[in-house]
Amino acid sequence: MGSGHDRDLSRRGLIGGFAAGALTAASYSATAEETCKIPASAQKTFVFAHGSWHGGWCWARIADRLRAQGHKCLTPSYTGMGDRVHLLNKTITIDTFIEDLTNTITAEELSDVILVGHSFGGVPISGVADRIPEKLKHLVYLDSIVLENGQAAFSLYPQREVEERIAAADAANGGLAVPVPKKLPPVWGFREGSPDYEWVLRRLSPHPLRSYQTPLVLKNPIGNHLPKTYIHCEQPENPVIEQSRKLVRSLPDWTWIDFKGPHDSMITHPSQITDLLLSV
Repeated sequence: MGSGHDRDLSRRGLIGGFAAGALTAASYSATAEETCKIPASAQKTFVFAHGSWHGGWCWARIADRLRAQGHKCLTPSYTGMGDRVHLLNKTITIDTFIEDLTNTITAEELSDVILVGHSFGGVPISGVADRIPEKLKHLVYLDSIVLENGQAAFSLYPQREVEERIAAADAANGGLAVPVPKKLPPVWGFREGSPDYEWVLRRLSPHPLRSYQTPLVLKNPIGNHLPKTYIHCEQPENPVIEQSRKLVRSLPDWTWIDFKGPHDSMITHPSQITDLLLSV
């Protein structure tokens, strides 16, 4: 993909260094000295958008690391999910989630934002870029769904996955929200019975069904001419987002990074993902 391909090759070499020196979540601890590592001119601002069933809590390990180094970091939950699960209602669409992120950025008077979307979170960050590009600096799609104008998330999901989620929502709550999975999908990267597995499972919340079904309306090309990076988590690869990966690889103006980690690498590999985010 021209110059994007060159960046791809250089980034892949960089990832090897990250993996070799990565800290584990258990061994990491922030100190007072670490909060003063960088001058104000080097501080970055991050806003994170979570994926299906998750909430702002899923970014905690990365947020801790970024804040310890002096960066600004916001991790909102969508309306009806995470710590805002009490707001779940039938009017929630993909536009609701776009507004959640847009209002966070606007209300906090943020600028030069590095906007990061994981999995389903790739859909609303594209919507935010279409609406307020002047507030953003870079878009990072972490193993995420990428839609074109007029597509809904379910447009790209495997048909069997779509049918299963709709049926589960119908059975659980009359089609209001897709209930959390009884077991975590193996591609997320958690070993059943481990502390992380149990922590994630108990924090999940139902996902509003209509947010999968309503189309994303874009007035501009995907990403609205902003710099864009796609982080492909390849161990194991998530089949649900195969069409999104193909779309991104067909476009000329993206930086592509192959990462040797699972779908929920922001939890399983927080140090490496933090380093990648700081490198964009």
